[in-house]
Amino acid sequence: MWFTNVDYITVVRSEAKELENIRGWILLYGRRKVGKTFLLKNFMKWDAYIVVRRDLSLRAENIKINNIKEIPEKVGSLLEEERIVVIDEFQRLPESVLEDLTEYHPKGRLILSGSSLGAVRKIFEPKSPLLGFFTPYKLSLIQPLDILSALLQKYSPIKAVELASYLRDPWLIPLYGDEDITTFIYKYTCKYWQVVKALLGEVFAEEERTLTKIYEAIISLLGSRIWKIKEIANTLYTKGVISEPSSSHVSGFMKNLIEMDLVEAIKLYESRRKYYKLKSPIMETYYFLENKYDVSERQVSLSEVKPALEYSIRLQVEDYLADLTAQIYEGRREYSVMPEIDSIITVRRKIKAVVEVKWGNYSKKDLEKFYKKTETIPGEKIFITRKKEESLYKTIKIIDAEDLATQVKSIIETRQK
Repeated sequence: MWFTNVDYITVVRSEAKELENIRGWILLYGRRKVGKTFLLKNFMKWDAYIVVRRDLSLRAENIKINNIKEIPEKVGSLLEEERIVVIDEFQRLPESVLEDLTEYHPKGRLILSGSSLGAVRKIFEPKSPLLGFFTPYKLSLIQPLDILSALLQKYSPIKAVELASYLRDPWLIPLYGDEDITTFIYKYTCKYWQVVKALLGEVFAEEERTLTKIYEAIISLLGSRIWKIKEIANTLYTKGVISEPSSSHVSGFMKNLIEMDLVEAIKLYESRRKYYKLKSPIMETYYFLENKYDVSERQVSLSEVKPALEYSIRLQVEDYLADLTAQIYEGRREYSVMPEIDSIITVRRKIKAVVEVKWGNYSKKDLEKFYKKTETIPGEKIFITRKKEESLYKTIKIIDAEDLATQVKSIIETRQK
């Protein structure tokens, strides 16, 4: 199955095949702008497609339907014929309409798609009348292997890796015009930053939540890589955003941000604590630059922000490569603070690999430092860089962009057999 956003970048999203293999009725969910509608409409089989607008009017294809009152009868008749029907933005429908549709279960195939994670959660509550009729499937950012595989068909391995770290956000793909990564990210964090803020507002609107001062303050601090709940609480209290420096108070907001797929929590190695960060790379870079240069309040040149922007891009590349390595090993990414290690990949709680990323020039000193801080930790030692000068240092496996390209191509070829 193919996910195509523009004529020159084609992404094979492995989720499409997984969705096709799910039997019965499906509930596809995920925050705004992760590619749900495009994936469903263009690369999955369907006989009728209905979009529910905000005003509850309908846009329908291959089915004549005038209003939401007709949905149970019209959609039901197609399900009786074992047809496939998609209802997009289903969360805007009254619950009674969805409940009436369950009378036709398990006939045909009904696919609901929605952007409100709160509405999805209600469906799977114990007393929900819709419980048991749908298989839930969450769609998020494009998976690391999928985006890199697509970009390698057009760009050099180094450029493909750098682009992949940001183009995992599908809405950015049609906006990319072959420029260098620094110029591209500068445009959408400093010149057209309103796009990022509008997306954030849309996510909150779908959840029927208000982007309050507290939420935005937390998001802003996360953008500056302040990740400890206690430190965030103390900072908000000092700024007068909250009335007391309570970690439990901030934890509630953080839980909501995770549920909305705006924040991810990475497990800390040998700890119950989590490392919190913004999930969207472009959003994190925007808030990082906003905190340093007030980019939303004035015009800033590329030359002014370039050092900080290039630093942020390196951080995003490091995060992306840590996620890519975890996917390759089919494991879980964990983070270590003491000693500071970019990624520890675990499979069933056993360490498979310890990963350090140095996206740029490196020296024997960097390798020696990595060796010393990881020599007592089990698992394969992997050092990832743009271009390597040697393949092995003591017990460290050195991988560069060319090696990653070869490995990813091999994995994709194996998948397609």
